[in-house]
Amino acid sequence: MKRLILAVAALGLMGASAPSPFRIAVVASATAPCAPPSASAPAGERAYFDLMSKRLGRAVIACQVSGFADGAAGLAAGRFDMAALDDTSFPAVKTGVRAAMTLRSPGSVVRVPVIMAVKAGRDGSPSALKGRTIAFGGSAQVSLDLPRQVLAQQGYGPNLFANELVTQNDVAALEVLRSGKADAVALQAAAWQRQCQGKDPKDRPCADLTVVWRARPQAARAFAIRRDLPDTLRYRLLGVHLAMHQENSAAFAWAAAQLGGNGADFQPAESQALEPARLP
Repeated sequence: MKRLILAVAALGLMGASAPSPFRIAVVASATAPCAPPSASAPAGERAYFDLMSKRLGRAVIACQVSGFADGAAGLAAGRFDMAALDDTSFPAVKTGVRAAMTLRSPGSVVRVPVIMAVKAGRDGSPSALKGRTIAFGGSAQVSLDLPRQVLAQQGYGPNLFANELVTQNDVAALEVLRSGKADAVALQAAAWQRQCQGKDPKDRPCADLTVVWRARPQAARAFAIRRDLPDTLRYRLLGVHLAMHQENSAAFAWAAAQLGGNGADFQPAESQALEPARLP
């Protein structure tokens, strides 16, 4: 009986297979087959792949590509599992690929959602608001620069509005909209929720206003993955990258450079972060 048990255990070990290598496209001066970074690779690259292998519990290998478009094509074809993409390479492959994380620059705000609202019953389209007035809820980066960026990406460019009212805060911005001094308002979504979410479903403080759209700022670059990757693996990838700036500065610096910057940290991204998409 003991021999039988040992034989069954041995068969089980023989049948078990190690997870397949996780393949990451790396933008380089020349293309090369997927392989672990060589001993001559930059120290930051070696630190990154070593950290990823340890945290994912599998081999993680580099696949050298010529640029973002090359990485996008390989990702869509299933030759890679993750690649750095930009906003021009993403649209062609978006049905099979999703953004996973973006890089936040030092001193910049997180890509928080922004809303644009008008009075109930009014048209909030760019054509209807051309030459009109828009209000903002303050002069801070998250209250002014961020909404301006999202407005432009959603088709409300800097020359669309004839006038901008930069009010003291979100309360004042809603007041000028209601009074008719402004035709639309652009606020951080959290500020809108703070003013317009009642204590119960029947309480609707902003029933006289309508949200035209809600969107995050479009990312210029992001690490993207195949849509068919299991969610558990996607969450583990996020976990490793979100803590990387604190855990291993060399690995983080190398990975940040793949997205074109000296980032402050990685941030999770919605699937269409590389397009000017609207949120539900």
